[in-house]
Amino acid sequence: MNSIIMSTEKYELSAVLMEMGFDIIPSEYIGCMLPFEARHADMQCLRINDTVFVLNECHQLIEDLKSRNTHTVKTKGSIGRRYPNNVLLNAVYFHNRLYCKESALDCTVKDYCIQNDIEIINVNQGYTKCSTAIINDRFITSDRGIFQAMRKSGEEGALISPGHIRLDGVDYGFIGGACFEDEKNVFFTGDIKIHPDYDIIKSICGNKNIICMSDDIMYDIGGFVSL
Repeated sequence: MNSIIMSTEKYELSAVLMEMGFDIIPSEYIGCMLPFEARHADMQCLRINDTVFVLNECHQLIEDLKSRNTHTVKTKGSIGRRYPNNVLLNAVYFHNRLYCKESALDCTVKDYCIQNDIEIINVNQGYTKCSTAIINDRFITSDRGIFQAMRKSGEEGALISPGHIRLDGVDYGFIGGACFEDEKNVFFTGDIKIHPDYDIIKSICGNKNIICMSDDIMYDIGGFVSL
């Protein structure tokens, strides 16, 4: 059974995955964060290989992970309400590189990367994980700085238009918070055909099945962390 950390605030989305046999691990509500991102999994945890880094404020999430025998490391830093103090774990691990706003990254992650010969690549966009989807061994982002950094590293991917993804409380959300993949499928929180760059995104998905979890515009629920 595949386990997924995600916000269950929009229960209809998590219900779709539970019906398909996924083990859903709910993210937590962190009261000191801004309301529109207070349940976002991509703000609360980061998986690198077999280790999951978790905000020290996420007491229940840490217990849920330990009960599943997941190697869990608590952050030493505490989450802040305002950027960039809220992006301690908002990073993308891809092909033995970690893309992030290095100055905001928690020291536990930095130490792990040093010990495991993982290259840290600094980008200006602190919402790195929010802004990036890794699908079919390629990347999708609407952030030009992330796009350039990944292309410089030799990665294949696409730059899409910003917006067209809903997140209540701000102008728009990000692609990384609205999709994930497993071995055979790519899941989107809404109808991907509504997005103006549907053809580009579909091409990245390749031969994987595209599953739209609702008929609405995609919604940034804070991403999905697969275990």
